[in-house]
Amino acid sequence: MNEGLLRYSGSDRPETCNGAAAMISIRSTRRLHRRSPRRGVSLVELLVVLAIMLLIFAMAGVLLGPPLRKARLAAAANDLAVLAQKLPIEGRARRGGQGLFVYLKGTPGTRRFELIADTGGAVAGGDFIFRDPASGTDPDSVITNIQPLQLPEGIVFYDLPAPYTANWSNWGVSGANYVLGLDFQGRTIGPGAAGAPGRQISGVAAVNLTHADMASGAVTPLIVHRVTIGAVWGVRHTRLVRDAGAASGWREF
Repeated sequence: MNEGLLRYSGSDRPETCNGAAAMISIRSTRRLHRRSPRRGVSLVELLVVLAIMLLIFAMAGVLLGPPLRKARLAAAANDLAVLAQKLPIEGRARRGGQGLFVYLKGTPGTRRFELIADTGGAVAGGDFIFRDPASGTDPDSVITNIQPLQLPEGIVFYDLPAPYTANWSNWGVSGANYVLGLDFQGRTIGPGAAGAPGRQISGVAAVNLTHADMASGAVTPLIVHRVTIGAVWGVRHTRLVRDAGAASGWREF
């Protein structure tokens, strides 16, 4: 009986066998042509991802913001100290090594500092009076080989109480500018006026810098970088931190 079934040809097989084979063939064909479903990103999922990213950015701003402000403030004060230290070098190098009066000009409105050579006036080699290159007759000259200092955004001037001096203490005033000069004897002088050359300053000239967010209290502690220039030209850069426990209210570094 079994041998007889095995000898059947394809056309002579029972209908039951033919039907089963057809079903297997159809199922195999459908399985081969079936595609995996693709689903896009929903609006809810997109909003969740955006919310997580905003949270990460906010946390980064809180954690990294104050250190970045401190670093920017310290860099600005250091750049000002470096610029001020270049005055004696530039003064000795002018006029073929014979020397020249040189001025440090600060403009609070633009937060810009630059070096000025005393080349104006009727006297050869300068008349020992600051003549603003931006205005006036026979002006002095900006020293172009020294890059001016532009304080970055957010860095502001800050007046300190006693025993420290306020901004622009002992600086000479010329229009909207504050000026310090250096004479042949290494003394720090004011800008002078017509017929009256600049005189040596009576004390320490100071510039105090902080960040606007520290001045407003948005970032604590309040840190002030103080650049001072002595009556005999010498530049000092110190850092003051407000500390209620200190005798003066400030801790100096």
